[in-house]
Amino acid sequence: MRTKPRESRAQEIRRRADILAQVSDRARVFVSMPVVPGITPRLLLDPDRSESHPDPILERRHGTFAVDEVGIPCFDHLVLYGDGCFEGILISHGRVFLLKEHIERLWGSARGLEIEIPYTRTELVRLMLESASEVDFPAPRNGYIRLVVSRGVGDLGINPRKCVAPTVFSLTSTIRLYPREMYETGIAIGLAEKIRRPDASVLDPRIKSNNYLNNVLGLIEGTRASGTLEALMLTREGFVAEATVDNVFLVERHPGWESDPSQVDVLTPRREYCLNGITRALILRFARAAGYRVDEEADILPLDIAGPNRECFMTGTGAGVMPIVRVGESVVGDGVPGPITLGFVEQMRATLASSEYGIPLSATAEEIESYLEGPGALPEESARYRFRDSIAPSPEYA
Repeated sequence: MRTKPRESRAQEIRRRADILAQVSDRARVFVSMPVVPGITPRLLLDPDRSESHPDPILERRHGTFAVDEVGIPCFDHLVLYGDGCFEGILISHGRVFLLKEHIERLWGSARGLEIEIPYTRTELVRLMLESASEVDFPAPRNGYIRLVVSRGVGDLGINPRKCVAPTVFSLTSTIRLYPREMYETGIAIGLAEKIRRPDASVLDPRIKSNNYLNNVLGLIEGTRASGTLEALMLTREGFVAEATVDNVFLVERHPGWESDPSQVDVLTPRREYCLNGITRALILRFARAAGYRVDEEADILPLDIAGPNRECFMTGTGAGVMPIVRVGESVVGDGVPGPITLGFVEQMRATLASSEYGIPLSATAEEIESYLEGPGALPEESARYRFRDSIAPSPEYA
């Protein structure tokens, strides 16, 4: 009686391994590290495979490799403590989507962690795009970049001042978080009730850090019974914060909404508990342009999501706009994606195909610099990523 579940589990693990092998076979990774004898990967030291980057203190080398050719050392604080920050960036139709906004947020996160990125914005983007261009994307040339900045290698203690210099890597491959049909039928998600989302007094949610343990535990709790793919997390006061890797929106339709857009409320939780999502900002722009009433500082209880004339969806770089039709045991609206949500889904698809919201993979250094110096697609968001009100960095990290 116990053999079949074991076989089923084994088959599932083998299937996951096969998928990972397929993804990694196409992937390429740009890696940048200081040269530390006995720690820096040997292939990164090979002058035929890597280049030197000017540094006044320690030599730094970088290059692009297959995933199984080079790794992050076990002495890196990213590996030991999750001490770093990252951005997940979409490639759509051969263009890097909302790249300026992602780069602005990466620099903001690094400043919040007091990590000095060892490249200018233009240098890092150029190297990242050159590496991404080595990936053989299937048509229509859609993909995903995971750009990571680690505090770097140090000893086995937690003290960041013992780290030498940051590690930077950019992994480019393909991604699909959810099956395509779910964008038409909607998704059911779980609810994490015990594991709560911390506020800035624990870890500032504006920092897109690699420390996702809180989210992982929330996902385990919220999906354990339901078997769903995502879970809603709450603030310590019991209000909706966000999903484990996505921002959340609630739509309320009032009488007359069909002809009067001001009778549609679009609400999303306050920023104290959720990431300054770039897709979130894009949807808020769409909602205001449509004439909907918008509240981006809403206190939403889980029960507020259920009931008639309600819609719910989540947003993220990987997910796009994903309709939510059930949270735990509570059905949202009629149990199918609502018209406002589906409108946002279509707007998102059109935006991904537009040439106005990014930069080509083939962009030159001059084009990259001009793009990064421009206003970007969401100029109103830029100031939110600069941490002007954060604690001033110590002289060592300034």
